[in-house]
Amino acid sequence: MEIVDKLNNKRQYLNKTAERRENTLGEYRQSAHTWIINSEGKFLMQKRSPNKRTFPNMWSITGGAVDSGETPLQGALRECKEELGIDIPKSNIELILSFKRKYDFVDIWLVKLDIALNDLVLQTEEVADAKWCTIDEIRDMQKNGELAPSIDIYLDMFINLLNYEF
Repeated sequence: MEIVDKLNNKRQYLNKTAERRENTLGEYRQSAHTWIINSEGKFLMQKRSPNKRTFPNMWSITGGAVDSGETPLQGALRECKEELGIDIPKSNIELILSFKRKYDFVDIWLVKLDIALNDLVLQTEEVADAKWCTIDEIRDMQKNGELAPSIDIYLDMFINLLNYEF
């Protein structure tokens, strides 16, 4: 069971915790999505496990809920360790975008890291596969309905922000 902190619509802590899936209108949790880009400009995509409750067998990025007591940065780093088995140095991660959805605030992080796929240790309960993809390949996944909708909602904005970054 994942316990998260609850926040109000101004991202202020309510001094309240709840199970991750417990959603109440007007209360929010924090989520972290981490995009890992290598020196070739390719992104590390991961295929969600077929046993996942939401978006099974769809391609996505590393991410999840921020646990109670964690900062969004700590949550992003923990998810990379849990799902992919990699330790991300704090100096390699940067906040790119934040937005509010119906039940959570989402922070989008960018990591610049070269890592071989063979060096990943996939958390099989969460991740079935991983591969490096170009933006065009990610857009093809989107067109073919293979990309998790949680990324669809901000993909264009993220790509536009990257154009300023590089």
